[in-house]
Amino acid sequence: MSARALVVDDSRSARAFLTRELERHELSVDGVESAEQAIDYLTRQRPDVIFMDHLMPGMDGFQAVQAIKNNPRTATIPIMMYTSQEGELYLSQARALGAIGVLPKQIKHADVSKALEQLHLIRPPGTATAGANAAAAPAADSFAPSEKPIPAVQLSGDVHEIGRERRGPRRPDLPALPPNLRSILDAMFAHHNNEMRRFVVDHMESQADRIVGDMRLLLQDQPTSAAQFPRRPQPVRWGLWLGLAGVAVASLFAVEWFHERTASEQLAAQLAQSQQQLQTVQQNLSSLQAADAAAAASSGAPLGDSAGAGGIDQTSSVEPVPFGEMPLSGARLDQVASLLSRLNSQGFQGVLQVRTIPGRFCMANGLSGQPVLAPDTTPYSKCEQIGNPREDNGTAAQRESVAFANMISTAQRNSAGRIEVQISAGNSDEIQTPYPPVSDALLAGEWNRVAAANNRVELRWQARH
Repeated sequence: MSARALVVDDSRSARAFLTRELERHELSVDGVESAEQAIDYLTRQRPDVIFMDHLMPGMDGFQAVQAIKNNPRTATIPIMMYTSQEGELYLSQARALGAIGVLPKQIKHADVSKALEQLHLIRPPGTATAGANAAAAPAADSFAPSEKPIPAVQLSGDVHEIGRERRGPRRPDLPALPPNLRSILDAMFAHHNNEMRRFVVDHMESQADRIVGDMRLLLQDQPTSAAQFPRRPQPVRWGLWLGLAGVAVASLFAVEWFHERTASEQLAAQLAQSQQQLQTVQQNLSSLQAADAAAAASSGAPLGDSAGAGGIDQTSSVEPVPFGEMPLSGARLDQVASLLSRLNSQGFQGVLQVRTIPGRFCMANGLSGQPVLAPDTTPYSKCEQIGNPREDNGTAAQRESVAFANMISTAQRNSAGRIEVQISAGNSDEIQTPYPPVSDALLAGEWNRVAAANNRVELRWQARH
């Protein structure tokens, strides 16, 4: 009975890709798209291994691993994280919760083989070679009955019987052949088998040519007349007319397609212009809020709208981040630079906290392999990925531009150490607008509008008296 694997991933393309790789190793594969479905599956089935994604709607991968390991019925099932997350810190967190390792999304065939060998679900390559030699030995004996029997060969400390005497039980045991000599004999048998096959094919082809030639000579000797073979009427050339009709229909479709494409490009340009205008309005609103706060601070009023313990006043603002843009760059860089300049001119002394929080977008795989926003009319269940291309790998280089880092360094140096800038990354669970409930009627456009509202940079500055 073949081993069974369970793949848990909300991306249909990722599940299909890993399923193909596992089936190449003769594993039976079941797939579910959420951690809740995986836990329900484990109440009925017991797979030999579980491949668990990390970022999923509802319960994430770490929560699912903890729930499975806390259940005595499923605690012994090995779990391999299947995610784009990487790094020693993430690996140590996964192992601390009970996972045995991490398999990257950018998977290779060798990675799957190594993981399955680690789980003892497939044999190492050396064992498989020995089995193949054992299977090839009887075939070699059948082509060379006068050869001596092939004895056992020692592989990795275990004795595997490659050849066995087939002409009688009283044949005495002979010493084992060296591995290099055994390889030469295998090559000789394979060459002999190929030569025999080629000889049979050539012989059959020559016989077929001879029979066809004899039949042609017999047909030429038979007298033929016009009475025996009446002239056939000329067929109507329907193929020509059908071909012309097909060309005409294809031309009409091409014209319609061109008109539809032109209209789609115009709509896309209008949408991009509207989005740019909306972004400009949002930036102006954020600038006005920051200017109001600075004016209140210069007039002697407290810096924030609420006072905390220890005499620290706190003020905050939120900057939206469009899909696909680096969070700490562009308009956000200008906003932070303007805020630091005003605080420094007012003699501000305290901490500026810059926190990037990703939104979970409904994405599809683009032509270049990079994720793009799914069309608004796409059902949510057809989304190939749910996440954020700038935040899924968790590296700082994907969130902070070089210009932003240089600006922060310059601002801190100009303030003579009075202003401390702390940059941190939040997670997609820190939402300010709730996502709509998942249902069959939910569309990608509705989901992505909420994701755009949650994809943001939060600024908080605290003054110490």
